[in-house]
Amino acid sequence: MTKLASILVAACLAVAGPAWAGQEPQPGPTTPPQGLPPIEQGPPSPEPPPQTEVYIDRQDQWAGRLGVQGPLGAAASLTLYHGLGADVRQGDGSVKAVCAAPLAVCAGGFLVEASAGTGGGKVSLGLGARARVDEEDFRGTVGVGLKASLARTWGNPIGTEPDLTYLGPELDLSILRVDVTLGVLWRVSGQGGKSALFGWGLGFGL
Repeated sequence: MTKLASILVAACLAVAGPAWAGQEPQPGPTTPPQGLPPIEQGPPSPEPPPQTEVYIDRQDQWAGRLGVQGPLGAAASLTLYHGLGADVRQGDGSVKAVCAAPLAVCAGGFLVEASAGTGGGKVSLGLGARARVDEEDFRGTVGVGLKASLARTWGNPIGTEPDLTYLGPELDLSILRVDVTLGVLWRVSGQGGKSALFGWGLGFGL
């Protein structure tokens, strides 16, 4: 298209040039000259990429989970990620992420979780990040969390006795709605049972 416009401008200047000099232009042939190569047009310009929209603000994300945890047994968990969130959209895809950490860049966020099961209950406080991805090649969640957990056993706990309290660090990893928890819990109150437990969990995110 640019080449075609340049040729048209050059032709107009060539015809108008003698008139500007006080000369009348000579009549040209009524038929186009023969033997000139045809004017070629370039390939169509590609479509521009879809515009990327980014929104950043304080945000809360809730995550639920059903699964099995040690020592809680069959359990359900509810987690709150509070911090700085980012909502990125491009075309039909989107990513909603939140950084939940006690840092200025994460708006002084945090992670808090509550779990209850057939063998006990647990509350956790820590930091983490979570993202919900909706792309053509990946649809699901990814996340990580580091937390301090306080567990109280009852009923039929896994690997220990009821009426005991445990405290320790745990690490959460999640991808494609599959959540895995690993950690170590030490007994801080109660008699009997194990003095230390391997904390673990395997669940399905809701």
